[in-house]
Amino acid sequence: MARHRRPPLSAVPSPELLEFDPVEWPAEEWWESLELWGRARMAWVKAHPNTEVGSKLSVLQEQHRLHAEHRLSEWELKVSP
Repeated sequence: MARHRRPPLSAVPSPELLEFDPVEWPAEEWWESLELWGRARMAWVKAHPNTEVGSKLSVLQEQHRLHAEHRLSEWELKVSP
């Protein structure tokens, strides 16, 4: 019986690349930390395809999702009494 398997991971990324924490990416503004993290992830994906960081598209999607969540949380803080 044939099974479809993912190819073995060619390299293991550092934990900082897998989950965004603004403290690990120091900058003046939150969005600048997100940009630094996104650039580092994109550089990793270009150099090491087929790793758990994902594809170029998944890096962009994750960065967009985090930015949208942050905007929503800031909006909720302004709206709530």
